[in-house]
Amino acid sequence: MDASRYFEEMHRAMSAQKNNSSLLLTVKVQDLGGADAYLELRQSPNGRARVFYSTMGRRNLNFQLFRKGWQLCHNASGEMTGQFPTRAESLLDSADFSACIRDDTLDAGRTEIILRELRRAAGTSCSCLPQSAREGAMITVESFVDRGGEWNYWSTRAADCLPIAAILCWLGDFLAGTERRTLQSSPEAMALAARWQAELVSPFAQPADCVQRPARTVSPSAPRRAAQQVQNPRWQSILAVLATV
Repeated sequence: MDASRYFEEMHRAMSAQKNNSSLLLTVKVQDLGGADAYLELRQSPNGRARVFYSTMGRRNLNFQLFRKGWQLCHNASGEMTGQFPTRAESLLDSADFSACIRDDTLDAGRTEIILRELRRAAGTSCSCLPQSAREGAMITVESFVDRGGEWNYWSTRAADCLPIAAILCWLGDFLAGTERRTLQSSPEAMALAARWQAELVSPFAQPADCVQRPARTVSPSAPRRAAQQVQNPRWQSILAVLATV
């Protein structure tokens, strides 16, 4: 099955699961080895962002389609009762793609920075043609924030779309294996993502009411506070000795 059909069906399945949320970003990772991934960044009406993703890939999908075709032409005892489907279209139309979708919540800090960068890049596009027969994986990113944007580049040339590649470094945390390494293979993009992360943990980037106030210093000449009275006479004698030190 071609990659475009796989991504189209996966997009339909993800959209059906969260039809009340707005789509912010879509990411397609197409590896020549068939290790594909599809991601969606969505925002619910309450402002919370969620990352929906599938790394089923064409290889695993083809296996699942073969398994489904085998089940259609065999009974529970393994006896052949029909003909194996010659085309995969009917299997794709009835495939349950929702079972291959996972989702996680994206924290508010990173969501705010991602939206900020997508607004800055609104209305732009980037398309990089390969210089050789193989330049890693093809990454296609489409934004739906403000005027939107579309970026298409090879993973070995992620520095050409640096802010977008840095966003994908964060989204790659939700993936595993080949797909995660593909999105986080650019040193420049990882450095920019680390700089954004430093903004989140910096005390200067926090609201004023969240910054810890310095502890009040007590003047040496200030009188000592009287020891708190306790009922136990043994503790009273101990406190009396400490007060003279």
